[in-house]
Amino acid sequence: MKLILPLLFSFLALSAASQSIDLATEKSIIRETLCQYLNTNPNSAASYLRTNKGYQMMRDYHNMALAFEPDSAKRKDIYKDIADFDHYVDSVTLQLQTQKVMVQLTDTIYAYQYVAGSKDLKTEAGWQNNYPNLVDDFQKNALHRFDTVIGEAYIELVKQQIHYKEKSIPIELSSFNIDHYQYQKKATDCDKNEFCLQADKVYRAVFNADGTKGCYLFSFLCGDDKICRSFIFIKKENGKWVYVDDYPTWIIDEA
Repeated sequence: MKLILPLLFSFLALSAASQSIDLATEKSIIRETLCQYLNTNPNSAASYLRTNKGYQMMRDYHNMALAFEPDSAKRKDIYKDIADFDHYVDSVTLQLQTQKVMVQLTDTIYAYQYVAGSKDLKTEAGWQNNYPNLVDDFQKNALHRFDTVIGEAYIELVKQQIHYKEKSIPIELSSFNIDHYQYQKKATDCDKNEFCLQADKVYRAVFNADGTKGCYLFSFLCGDDKICRSFIFIKKENGKWVYVDDYPTWIIDEA
């Protein structure tokens, strides 16, 4: 009985947490935080607004290039690149005042289905063996997978997703329209339009027991017909849900 009770408690805790937020609220939370995540995705034109991550990444790249380049002629080229980039940013900023970024997305919120590879994290032994690796990422950020240390608490949300048993649900894509983004099933010549993002799927969310942290998944086309998929971590802060960081799923599964 000593072995059974902890496992039973763990199962009940996962079930209770995943059901603590109703479906309408779950959809609303994904809607509110997905646009925040997209503002960090370099495939989104809105990420190059001066307040967003794509812009900052390019500025950091240019600053680093200048810091390590002693040749004056090459530094002049870097300054020209900075001027060209700032001109692009100004253009994007102006266009986004009247134009939306089209997000090509399937009109279903899917249930994540974990696919075990060389290690099966659905088994307790497999999970425990891999847990130190997850701690290295989530608590220590040893390989700098995150923008910052997000904490060990989010690891349990990954475990909830691995054991997820709810169903996929249909959505009205227009209900997700918010901020700089407008969603639709299919966009013509999306790959040739910088104001169109070739997204793939969004997945159901799970939450911790007190409903203050959550995790869902999002996938998009990331080159050469390859699909990139990430866990999206979110938290409730001052009564509002905000995006925290993302984590690639290939570390967890082999789907």
